[in-house]
Amino acid sequence: MVMRCSFALDPGLLEQIDQFARDHAFDRNEAILELIEAGLVCQKDGKMPPPVRQQHSSEELNVLQRELEDIKEILIELRNEVRLVHHTIETDWNKEAKGVPFQTKHPWEFWRK
Repeated sequence: MVMRCSFALDPGLLEQIDQFARDHAFDRNEAILELIEAGLVCQKDGKMPPPVRQQHSSEELNVLQRELEDIKEILIELRNEVRLVHHTIETDWNKEAKGVPFQTKHPWEFWRK
């Protein structure tokens, strides 16, 4: 039974497959199938060492996107902290003449009320 598979390829790898297909007068699907079968035969015969896994650009993009999301979260937290500090400073500045209760009263004065 034939099974259809789909996967993502880097443009450079796709160009190599297309060049192989042109050199051997195959269409792209036949070229991919030939390359897979040839690789499996070489792997089975022990002619080929285990391939070193290269990181593809799509994987690099996924890693960069995750790191970018982490940076965005950190920046959002930083923005919120800056807003809070700004609000506190502005409140202290506006009430400077009266004083801020927690800075001017003793703790027991709050409990008396």
